[in-house]
Amino acid sequence: MTMGRILAATALTSLAVTQVHAHDLTQRIALAGRTTVSYGLAQAPAAAPGSPDTTSGNTADTAAASTTSVTGSNSMLLLLGLGVVGLAAAAGGGGGGSSSSSGSSSNTQPPPSGNAPYTGTGGSVSSFETDEYYASGGLAQTEAAYRYAEGAYGLGTLVSIYDSGADVTHPDLADNIDGALSYSYFDNTSDVTDTDGHGTHVAGIVAGVQNGQGIEGIAWGSKLMILQGVGGSVPAGSYADAVTRSVNAGAVSMNNSWAYVDGNNKTLTIDQFSSADQIRQQLGSATIDSLDAAAKAGMVSVFAAGNDGGANPSLMAGLPEYFPEMEGSILGVMAVDSNHQIASFSNRCGEAMNYCLAAPGVDILSTYPSDLGSDYAYMSGTSMATPYVTGAVAVLKSEFPELTGQQIVQILENSATDLGAVGIDPIYGWGELNLRQAQAPAGTLKVETTSSLDGPSVPATQSTISATRGVAGALRATLSNQRMIVTDAYDRGYHVAASSFVADYADARAAQASTETFAMGATAPVNFSAGTGTLSLSHGDSSAIAGTKWVDSAAMAAPYLKSFDTASAIHYEIGLGDGVSASISQAGGGAGDVTSQYIAGSLNARFGASTLSMTVGNLHEDGGFLGTSVGGAFGGGLSSNTHFVQLGMNVSLGDGTTLELTAANGNSSFSGNGLLQSGSGLRSNAYAIGLSKTGFLTGDDRISVGVSTPIALASGKLTMSVPTAVGAAIGNTRSEKVVMTTASVNIESAAPQPDLQIGYSRKAGIGRLGAGLVYEPGQSSAMGVSLGWTARF
Repeated sequence: MTMGRILAATALTSLAVTQVHAHDLTQRIALAGRTTVSYGLAQAPAAAPGSPDTTSGNTADTAAASTTSVTGSNSMLLLLGLGVVGLAAAAGGGGGGSSSSSGSSSNTQPPPSGNAPYTGTGGSVSSFETDEYYASGGLAQTEAAYRYAEGAYGLGTLVSIYDSGADVTHPDLADNIDGALSYSYFDNTSDVTDTDGHGTHVAGIVAGVQNGQGIEGIAWGSKLMILQGVGGSVPAGSYADAVTRSVNAGAVSMNNSWAYVDGNNKTLTIDQFSSADQIRQQLGSATIDSLDAAAKAGMVSVFAAGNDGGANPSLMAGLPEYFPEMEGSILGVMAVDSNHQIASFSNRCGEAMNYCLAAPGVDILSTYPSDLGSDYAYMSGTSMATPYVTGAVAVLKSEFPELTGQQIVQILENSATDLGAVGIDPIYGWGELNLRQAQAPAGTLKVETTSSLDGPSVPATQSTISATRGVAGALRATLSNQRMIVTDAYDRGYHVAASSFVADYADARAAQASTETFAMGATAPVNFSAGTGTLSLSHGDSSAIAGTKWVDSAAMAAPYLKSFDTASAIHYEIGLGDGVSASISQAGGGAGDVTSQYIAGSLNARFGASTLSMTVGNLHEDGGFLGTSVGGAFGGGLSSNTHFVQLGMNVSLGDGTTLELTAANGNSSFSGNGLLQSGSGLRSNAYAIGLSKTGFLTGDDRISVGVSTPIALASGKLTMSVPTAVGAAIGNTRSEKVVMTTASVNIESAAPQPDLQIGYSRKAGIGRLGAGLVYEPGQSSAMGVSLGWTARF
């Protein structure tokens, strides 16, 4: 489902590098945690749990363990890819692998090329659960396919990665890397060739291309901005500049799968610091100021928690602890395995648990530079967990551009799968990333009624178009293709069909009441005769107009009178001679918030034992039309008029048998100041046929069987002004804009199922025995059955 939105245009321009003052101390960047490298399908022994610093004689290990001095602070940057790296064979996008630091090992076959990817705006969940989807080992764990099925996979977003670079020619990365925005701080060029492999692996987890081979990233529709700054000599202030570049390029999130470490290659954790000033002195004002600016701009910075198995996360992951203005823009990430348990190597969320998530980080298959042995590799570490969260930000932003970075962080936190102790806890923080739950609406769904999110809105549950079956069927068919949005607590727009608000009701209470009234013979208008005229009055029902011969007389004799609950009715008929009479009728009432006034005039002609009648009239309703109640966001000052004409025939068939026919046709119009603005040329109709016989079983009994259709819409036009999109957030500034779209739709008729009524009455001693049945079929059917005996004195 593609949600309502306006994509903000973002200028993808890079920032010229600005040199900053170097610190007095020395900063070193170290690549660590590569214990064993296995090429092809040969598997190497797994690292023992908690032993990421084991070395081997492999050349790649030596390179990985080396350090490079640069100007900066007295800490080091450590790439947080841990444990065994298994290199997969390039052919078919697959290859061997190895276990993580969990201690197990196995031979892993290359991931098959699998089915062709399902691309487009969405589809079924299963269509995205391909071999490529399952290959990495982490996507299924985040339930990302549920977002893809709604058309959300990062399209239109930019993600920056500060790491060791990337293999820009890799078949699973080339199409998604923006070379013009990428930059190497090693030599101040756009050449970000990765000679380590860590950055390439991270890039694949974020945005590996969905192409039917190898693996795909969690945000496979996003573009990547590769910023090479870890694993080589870089100028002082490079990281601060990388943050600024990312913000200016329009990145929605920035991945940081590294941590500052001490001289013993141990992660500097947030608990080792006691003040903001101390952290500022450690990192430098340029870094703090750039992250503060990123927070204001709405970019989310995601940091690895660290691989020392410690009780607290890295310094960078815990920055909001001392810089509260960064809360909502910085997330720390710890790693869990496929059983949703903390990885043995992972640092806990600790003091930073209020801004920390868990994500898959054990035995993750992703892209790897072919120059280092193969196209794919298995790696474990908080480095691997972090890009899942970074990419998740892009997925949510692509689905809901109206969200600010801070809102996305809140949603990811609140929708995480709770692990460990109930609630936020020092091990797992908010819990494990869950993209399926992240899409679920938060709070009460609302219908916006103006072009501003700050304007009035109405709860969706209070916004209904409640209609009888004949009208509801046509409205549902008509509005099924009219899309609109509802918003949640974050002002996210969710597309729904306007027909979702149409309620089809059959009034079971009214059906039962009509059978009870008939069975008990309780309906009887008060009649007054004056000369050739008769005045009839009824209270609480329409018997003065519709009569009492049928179980539901209004359905048979006056269909438009059945549009409302009659409070009172008056009917005056005068004879004109030669079997001709004229009458005028008036009734008032309503239901709920709808008030109705009915007036009609009839001309009747008798031909022997048969009668022919023609009626013209008007039905005026405030709050609805044709018995339809329009409430909440759809209503508001709605007023309607229906002009109708009705033909009736009563034919005597002899032997006490009578055939009655009714056909009615109406033309309605309405106007209102809610979302349902107007209706014009609304043609409606209703029909009834009934057969009655006096002397059915005895000389004084009567049986009647009637079939009628409720008033049904046949044609016409509705004009609506509905919310269809929410303005995209610009940076961290929420848009107030709601796009209200005015549309005119032609009515699509939908014939309702006919109603059935059966009545029987006879004298019984000093009273009357009566039985009645009314059945109104449909999505919401109604039935009334009654048997009664009434004594008269």
